[in-house]
Amino acid sequence: MTENSNRKLAAIMFADIVSYSRLMGSNEGEALKLLKDFENISAEIVKEYEGVIIKKNGDEIFCEFSSSKNAVDGALKLQTELSKYNDSRPKDFKLEVRIGIHIGDVIRKDGDIFSDSVNATSRITAFANEGGICISPEAYRAIQGQKDIHVASIGEYHLKNIVGKWNLHRVFSNKKDFQE
Repeated sequence: MTENSNRKLAAIMFADIVSYSRLMGSNEGEALKLLKDFENISAEIVKEYEGVIIKKNGDEIFCEFSSSKNAVDGALKLQTELSKYNDSRPKDFKLEVRIGIHIGDVIRKDGDIFSDSVNATSRITAFANEGGICISPEAYRAIQGQKDIHVASIGEYHLKNIVGKWNLHRVFSNKKDFQE
């Protein structure tokens, strides 16, 4: 197979636990339980929205979806389920996750995917709030006009080691959060 036959367009999502190092330093056992619960909750939701977890990197999951809409819908559901999960958690041991989504060309190799788009998605994740979702301009254009998804621009940013400025957007699950 040539490299071109392994190339495709994909929606890419990274989800990263906020302050996981602090949690590990505070209580390893509880932090490992949070990680396991995060992986279990995420796996079901990613599958439900026809995504695939490409790999787990420490406290982060790296996923591929066939559409931006599925990735965003899955991310919204994940944040909703984690919020419910956190209702019964101690104040200092909440499972807060940042999610970044981008759409772009990827190259599939040995069960993994690679590209500048993957690298950009990883960088976009850092711009999400705790419990939030941040998407690229390409992902925004792909979901623009969806009545159940509310999006606001947060401005243009340089992503570390990625060419150009990126007009990033935050995604909100309901109109109330969007207007605040």
